[in-house]
Amino acid sequence: MGQWRTRTEDWLSREQQGLDDAADEAFAHVFAALPPVEPSADFLQRAVGAACLAHRRRRRMVVAAGLAASVGMAAIAGAVAYSVLGLAGGWLLTRAAAAVTGSAVSLLMTATTAVEWWSATARAGSLVASVVVMPQGAAMLVAIAFVGAAALYSLRRLLRAELAFRNPGPLCV
Repeated sequence: MGQWRTRTEDWLSREQQGLDDAADEAFAHVFAALPPVEPSADFLQRAVGAACLAHRRRRRMVVAAGLAASVGMAAIAGAVAYSVLGLAGGWLLTRAAAAVTGSAVSLLMTATTAVEWWSATARAGSLVASVVVMPQGAAMLVAIAFVGAAALYSLRRLLRAELAFRNPGPLCV
């Protein structure tokens, strides 16, 4: 700690004596002797956290202000349209609002139904996968595959053979 002070005194004395080159060299030694200043890890963490918090807050405020401006403009446009169009415009505005809300409800119900169907399909797929993964299920699937292959082979042999009826006899009622 004391080394930079003595070098500072040397630099100042050389400046007072008018030795410019020696003073410049002493000045460089003063800054070389200064201890480095580094921020602590806690400071860095707090600074980055504060910057992130400010960025999030600013982003939220921009979104809220944009939403408020949009709602305000829509309300003003609705009021202007209602006043300009009079009673017929009010009826028209009411019908348009009813159509929009009805469409929104239909869209939400369609989305809900689609999600329910997707969920049911995912559950069915999960059940099929759990059956296939079990050793007994895998053995059963292999057995069914062999039975199916045998049935296809038999059907092919039957279709190649010539069809001939051997004395069908009288029909019984």
